[in-house]
Amino acid sequence: MSLQRSRPRGPNRTSEAGGHGEELQVWEDIKKMLPGAIGAFNDSSSNVLSIRDQDKAVAEKKEKSDIMMEDYNKLDNQLRKGVKINDAAGQSISSIIEQLKILKAVVHAKEQEQEQSTSRSATQRVKESATSSSVYDFDGAGDSPAPSPNPPAARRMGASSSKGDRDSVPPKLDRSTPAAKAGSVEPQTGNAASAMRSKVTFAKEDEVAFKPKPVNNEHTDWILGFVQEVRGEGKSRRYKVLDAEPEEHSVKKDFRTSASNMIPIPKDGTVLPPLETGKTVLAMYPDSTTFYKAEVLGMAPDGKVNLKFEGDESLMQAVVRRYVVDYRG
Repeated sequence: MSLQRSRPRGPNRTSEAGGHGEELQVWEDIKKMLPGAIGAFNDSSSNVLSIRDQDKAVAEKKEKSDIMMEDYNKLDNQLRKGVKINDAAGQSISSIIEQLKILKAVVHAKEQEQEQSTSRSATQRVKESATSSSVYDFDGAGDSPAPSPNPPAARRMGASSSKGDRDSVPPKLDRSTPAAKAGSVEPQTGNAASAMRSKVTFAKEDEVAFKPKPVNNEHTDWILGFVQEVRGEGKSRRYKVLDAEPEEHSVKKDFRTSASNMIPIPKDGTVLPPLETGKTVLAMYPDSTTFYKAEVLGMAPDGKVNLKFEGDESLMQAVVRRYVVDYRG
């Protein structure tokens, strides 16, 4: 049974019903307004040139004492026309700006709703599983998955598993090459880091990133989970962690693991420092519950982190700050 998670790429961009909803309609309205705004701007520019030419002609006739009232009237009409054209252009641009603000607000609201909904549903699954599960065996060390009759499915956050979700896979990485890229800041590992991780403790319902123990030497990724149960003390302390995303047919999977294979996720609302550009991190890929190696490109105005995921360097992704943690292989 493979534990490899495929990386979802989102809906088909050629389909207007790809889950965009209200923001797509707002964007279509904006596109319809653009030709009118461009036309008003071009009319204004053309009228400015006409005013320039007429003003020059009036000045020349005035020097020759050949000026007539019709010349002044023509210039006056062009100036009045310019005021009307500029007002219309200004209104068009203002309307587009307002629609862009609405579009930004709709997208931001949907992102917040998705994040809160995912957090609530995952927490509820922790509570339900804790109520219905039998006594868990924590004897022995290490981490192992509880048996599941179903194969793993694509880890789409907030979406049911389907054949379509499994069509896309993560970029194929060459793991025989060094992990660090030139110019990136790779975290240092060693005894000090291991000792620090061993001192970290977790409590029930804590949100964590954890790495399941490989089965049949297959590669496993860091995935999002919630601490469901804590057993033992000190070095013998073990945790039962529930996978945040259910498998096919809503089958929940839990794992036995230790602190050395877990990374704490800051609670929602925690004030976190900005990340240095070039830093190598572990981040949750958008619309999934799987963490991948990435490089920080900078901080976005809304507090998210702009990232370039390994194997997906041509695309910049923005990830909520608390789902970007220190890199661990």
